[in-house]
Amino acid sequence: MPVSLRSAAKLLGAVLLVPLLAACPQGDVGAPCNHGTVTAPESKLVTFPALSCNDLLCIYADESKAPAAPCTTDAECNDVDGLNRFACVDKGSKKVCELSLTYVLERSMCSRRCESDADCADGGPTEKVRAKDTSCAGDFKCVIIQQLGEFCCEKLCVCEDDLSEASVEALANDCAEGKIMCDTEEMAPTTMDTGA
Repeated sequence: MPVSLRSAAKLLGAVLLVPLLAACPQGDVGAPCNHGTVTAPESKLVTFPALSCNDLLCIYADESKAPAAPCTTDAECNDVDGLNRFACVDKGSKKVCELSLTYVLERSMCSRRCESDADCADGGPTEKVRAKDTSCAGDFKCVIIQQLGEFCCEKLCVCEDDLSEASVEALANDCAEGKIMCDTEEMAPTTMDTGA
């Protein structure tokens, strides 16, 4: 009889544990998000509020610059790595390479404020931070990507695939040394070009 009582207790424990684990909040750092714009930004972008994200932050952090040479096809704009970051678009009498809105949407991800890289990683079965479905192949780093606006010199979780270590370090140093003056007044919700 004691064996069946133990088995029943284990079964009851398992049945009660499953709903508890399922009720744990799922993280969304790295989940796809939309900035609500119809044109690609010229540089990094932070959108707040982004209603599809738990912490209302949607970021595009890729630093790639479009080639300056004229083009005739999208392939000419993406000769360097073939990632289809840029599109060849008509600008009056000539065609130029510009950041592709499709690429921006593929690389735009939900984020959150953070103090360290650990804040951007899962901490166990009940502390899920990172989204299951993300286009980020690497880890998320807690870095500063904005030097203007509401999130000026504030650390956010960003996919390391999109980061340039040199520019991240330079921006962090400039913020730490007070070289960047952030306006700390309350700002209206907006989509902001980071100016970086």
